Amino acid sequence: MAATIRATPLGPSGMGFSLGSACGDAAATKAYCRCVIVAAAIGAVVLLVAAGLAWTAYLVHVGNLDAMELAGKVATPDPVSALDWPELHVRAIVPQPDEPPMVLLVVDWPAHPQRAATLLVALDRGDDRSVPLLSRWCATQASVSPTRQGGADLELRRRQSLERVHAVLIAEDHTR
Repeated sequence: MAATIRATPLGPSGMGFSLGSACGDAAATKAYCRCVIVAAAIGAVVLLVAAGLAWTAYLVHVGNLDAMELAGKVATPDPVSALDWPELHVRAIVPQPDEPPMVLLVVDWPAHPQRAATLLVALDRGDDRSVPLLSRWCATQASVSPTRQGGADLELRRRQSLERVHAVLIAEDHTR
């Protein structure tokens, strides 16, 4: 039996529509509920697929950044500077009290624990997130990829992430 739609008055000024059927309103209401449930399920599946694709694109982007940085570092067989190491761990961070944007970083190369360096870097003025971020990297012993940005500018990026700290290298001291 087919459902029919008939116009019925809804109060003094309006027209509305109601579902009617030869079998009664119960069958039409049941069919309508099924359609709504199917539409909601399809919407949820589409949303989950879109979220999965977005997450996959993010992971591919971060993986490509890691691979490109590592490929660039392999070209230097015996790196002289800590900024040429493929990765480093921040072992200590000491913000300078008299110069707020200045920070001492004690770093090492995980593949060669005997290699360590102390970096004096200047952070951007008004940058309130870099010191807590570096402190968290230190506490979690996160793998960090250093990148020269031209001249003394550098970027420290946590591997497998887009977290970055921009700074200017003031001085560097090595221990072997």
